[in-house]
Amino acid sequence: MLHEFIINVPYKEIDDMTDKLNAAGIYNLYYEPPIEIIKVQNGYGYEEKAEEHVALKIYASDCEVDGLPDEYFSLITETLQLKKEDIMHTAREESEWEQTYEFEDIDLGNNWVITYPNSEQQYIGKQVLKFDPLAAFGTGLHETTQGCLRMILDSDLADKTVLDLGTGSGMLTIAASLKGAKKVVAVDYEDVARELYHNAQLNELTNDIDVVQADLITGDYEIEDNYDVIFINIGANETVQIIKHHDLLKNSNQFIISGLVEWNLDELLALFKDGGFVIHEKAQTNEWVTISFEKKS
Repeated sequence: MLHEFIINVPYKEIDDMTDKLNAAGIYNLYYEPPIEIIKVQNGYGYEEKAEEHVALKIYASDCEVDGLPDEYFSLITETLQLKKEDIMHTAREESEWEQTYEFEDIDLGNNWVITYPNSEQQYIGKQVLKFDPLAAFGTGLHETTQGCLRMILDSDLADKTVLDLGTGSGMLTIAASLKGAKKVVAVDYEDVARELYHNAQLNELTNDIDVVQADLITGDYEIEDNYDVIFINIGANETVQIIKHHDLLKNSNQFIISGLVEWNLDELLALFKDGGFVIHEKAQTNEWVTISFEKKS
């Protein structure tokens, strides 16, 4: 049996309370910080609302702790100087707590569909990109990823080389491979090789995919090779930093850039213009913008 104890506490006291509980031998804690989404230069950020209250959740299992729930009630009330009635308690079989997160398939509207592992749908006459997000960032749900995918899947990448910067779980790399890219180099700050190769196998890909873990902005990794196309789906500020850090505009004549918001494009557009590029294609969904740049011949 898994037991859940919930306490309503001021967020500004949460660190002190969790420290006290840890010192008392209670470690399985969970809470969601109260945040407010705000618009910032590069997209969206958040502010923590210190004056709000949060639900501090404490978990304990009969398999690990004797005397539940009474002993935990006593331990929590003594540690935090609370009354028993301040604590809400629930106990269920552990299997009942398990949650399965399922993603719905996404029809990109260009004859391509993203299908997830739970999908049982059959798509007659459509092309399918199979995808399992696993633990890495990037499910294909966000407007920025979908904007990139439409441009990539509408392109002819047969026998081309591609560089995918900030690859996440590799959806853009998979798309480029499905469109015939002979080699894709996928770079991310995190170690995403397991997720990416798993998705490559799901799609039965046999092209050359090289996954690199590197810090593109402050690290020692250098981009030396030239590529037919370079993808960057991160954000305008980070994209500008990466391009300047690597002098990247010399490495390709075509870029697909996404993760952009409509109110933060000027510096990026000026950078490409000064580098001799023009806008080949621009797409926008809500405030999110994707741009394909090509070098003037």
